[in-house]
Amino acid sequence: MSHSKHEIVRLSLDIPAEQHTHLKMRATQKGVSMREYILESLAAREACEEESSMDVDNATFRKALKKILKERYQLAKNLSKR
Repeated sequence: MSHSKHEIVRLSLDIPAEQHTHLKMRATQKGVSMREYILESLAAREACEEESSMDVDNATFRKALKKILKERYQLAKNLSKR
């Protein structure tokens, strides 16, 4: 996933209150905001999907995961400046 330098979009989701509570509790357990928890979960899921669809060695997988985490960190940093 690549973003141009300043391209940021907002996403709104309607979810059941029970699921919201569950997400909030999981984020709190990890010591992160719900936003960070959801972004981390999506990045991890994408990495797993990409890894399972390709035959990659550990070094390639680690490099791809590092790239995803760096992008997620940069996005969080940019959003926190708003």
